[in-house]
Amino acid sequence: MQATLTERYLLSMPGALEACMLAVRTGLDAELQRAQPVKLGKPYPLGQCLEISKAFTQRLSSLDEASLPADAVAGLRAFRAFLRAGGIMRRVWGDLRGQYFQNAFQVGTLYVDVANDTVSPAKPKVEILPFDEAGLTPIRDFEHFSRIARVYWGHEVYPNHVLPELAPYCPLIHVAPDGVVTLRESSQYMLALTCSQGFAPSEAALRQASMPDALFARICKVLRKAGHAVPGNPVQGRDRGLGCCQEYRASRRDQAPALAAHVARQVWQLNLHLASISNEETMPIIKIEDKEYELDSLSAEARAQLANIRFVDQELARLQATMGALRTAREVYVNALKAALPPA
Repeated sequence: MQATLTERYLLSMPGALEACMLAVRTGLDAELQRAQPVKLGKPYPLGQCLEISKAFTQRLSSLDEASLPADAVAGLRAFRAFLRAGGIMRRVWGDLRGQYFQNAFQVGTLYVDVANDTVSPAKPKVEILPFDEAGLTPIRDFEHFSRIARVYWGHEVYPNHVLPELAPYCPLIHVAPDGVVTLRESSQYMLALTCSQGFAPSEAALRQASMPDALFARICKVLRKAGHAVPGNPVQGRDRGLGCCQEYRASRRDQAPALAAHVARQVWQLNLHLASISNEETMPIIKIEDKEYELDSLSAEARAQLANIRFVDQELARLQATMGALRTAREVYVNALKAALPPA
């Protein structure tokens, strides 16, 4: 049915659906950029596929044809006719081509990505493909999630042996390239994934090799200061975490959706505390504009902004290195061109 409706309403007018989606996305950009010009050190739209997708859904539902150019109006009318006839549109998330996480839409039998430029701003804002050609696959388990996080975010990923009571829901600890530590993954999808299988995916993640002892000690130090009870060592944390998976399954906590929402709020608060951890273990004092500050004295917001600055500095260094390599490559090509030219 979806294939028939897609063919009848969406594919019968080539380019119209894309024109509509692009017009809506373009109309959102200024407002979204004002709301969050930078996310985790990256300028808009980088890393904001979720924010763009959510805003897109809201805008599309109340869109006025008068705000659109003619080709986009034709696409909007075709799209609405598709929905009235029983066509589906739903937001999807997963592993895109083994390279990164992406939020997009399934529209009938089409893959519609209205945030296609959130990894590379050089890409078109909108991409539309047959869904089975898009390369979007569901995240299967925490090992799959960790593999994409390592590729896409550059994170180191370890089992959560420091907060065993939360480990059935969030069995991973991530360390970003700038040293920021986060408890993962409290998204609705990943919480539903482990709960739907009685915390078995979390148990598999918790059985992986423990984080280095020094990292364990640093994380536990911060959590103790925040008033959290922590295990004495990674082995104790692993055993207690696995025990919690069994206890929660027996008490049917995997079937209590309200608990998942509570966990998400807890994780948000914990990650504010964990934001104070950096790779620079011997840096209790930092200097900003010739004034020294004790790292422990900074607020969570200040530490988060410091992490953003470090990320930008890393990106600038990477871009400078890339520019140098490109200049060298250009010189090589110019010399090769000169050698290939006929004599004057």
